[in-house]
Amino acid sequence: MELYGLIYSPYMARVVIAARHKKIKHKITLPKDGIKSPAFLKMNPLGKMPVMKDGKTVLFESSVILEYLDAKFKKNRIIPAAAKAGAQVRLISAIFAEYVQPAIFALFAQRDPAKRDMAVVEAKQAELNRFLDIAEGLLLAKPYAAGNKLTHADCVAVPALFFLDIVGRLFGIQKPLGDRKKLSRYMAKARKDKLLGGVLKEMEQAIKAVIPGL
Repeated sequence: MELYGLIYSPYMARVVIAARHKKIKHKITLPKDGIKSPAFLKMNPLGKMPVMKDGKTVLFESSVILEYLDAKFKKNRIIPAAAKAGAQVRLISAIFAEYVQPAIFALFAQRDPAKRDMAVVEAKQAELNRFLDIAEGLLLAKPYAAGNKLTHADCVAVPALFFLDIVGRLFGIQKPLGDRKKLSRYMAKARKDKLLGGVLKEMEQAIKAVIPGL
């Protein structure tokens, strides 16, 4: 299996976490001439990462790839079969994917102090705080996002919160999670987890190559 993309992308990291959790043999690679090249656009007309190539099956969009991996590779399921548990996992994932992470990215886009629009920053910080409060209420953190097993929710939440930490550094915010105890405890455990911590370290190394001085 080939996974096309850069590990510091939270979308790419989601897929890498799932593939490693399921012990799927894979390699992470970059398209030869970039994600806007004709060859890559043939795989993903959106020109975005990640893209997964599994034999003759080529898929893009991280959420679709995660569903595919869980359906094909039954070992170490990331979405529980039980309706309630599965819905809980999907709900936590949705909050991070559709609300928390976009607000983080909106702030990341304002990282240059010379071009920073403080009205946008304040609005997005307010949004982000609201969404983090919701995530804090949903998260179980025992020790994983939805209980005692790694799930789809962790694949999404951990990379998103990694980028929150990056934004905190860029804006000089010492505690980007504020006083949210569950989220803080969750990320502390994630950094010590063999799989999640390993991915976080790789994300850190990769983004430092792009943004020196972090």
